Amino acid sequence: MAKAHWESMKNDIAAIGAVIALLFSTISFYWSYFYTKHDLEVTVTSVSFNTNQGEVYMTVAFSNDGNRDAALLRVEPALWGVRKNGSKKAEWAPLDTKVAKDVPLTDPKVPMTVKAGGVEVIRLSAKLTADDAEAATVASQGGAFLGIIVASMKSDGKLYLLQHPVAELSVDTTGRIHGAKATIHRSLYGFANLAGAPPGDELQENEKTPFVWADQRN
Repeated sequence: MAKAHWESMKNDIAAIGAVIALLFSTISFYWSYFYTKHDLEVTVTSVSFNTNQGEVYMTVAFSNDGNRDAALLRVEPALWGVRKNGSKKAEWAPLDTKVAKDVPLTDPKVPMTVKAGGVEVIRLSAKLTADDAEAATVASQGGAFLGIIVASMKSDGKLYLLQHPVAELSVDTTGRIHGAKATIHRSLYGFANLAGAPPGDELQENEKTPFVWADQRN
């Protein structure tokens, strides 16, 4: 009698195990082929401006918490100001001059793919003379602003353009640069169209505030 009861329990356990395995298999199949989660977080981790050498460096981390790959089409540092094309409207102008022939604007190079569940860290390097930075001072804000431009694409082909201030250069009344401070204190959603203008976000300094510094101009 006990043996028959044990055999019955084993059969029940085997049946339950088969149902659980089928359930996990169904969930896995749904997750892989039907469920789609797009996610891309952009975090600026450091910004530096070697004033007298006229060099800007930024480090930006891209985290993909989705289950589909994301494409980075464009990642550039930028300067807020009025371009020399007759327009009186201020906008973000990308910094696209190399600091040296053997130093790439982005490392690793862009375009690139951020794999699902992966993280990529990109270092940006570009030339920005102190004279150009001082000329870009926006009187109403009291400083020159450095920003970032990110163009991204989802796996379904949709395109997004993100622009946001990351640092303000402290410029005195004589046009001398004395330092810099962060104007971003959060991660940005990479799959969004955002034309952020100075002065940046109003959050307090926190764990996502990038390290920011600039040499004083001699």
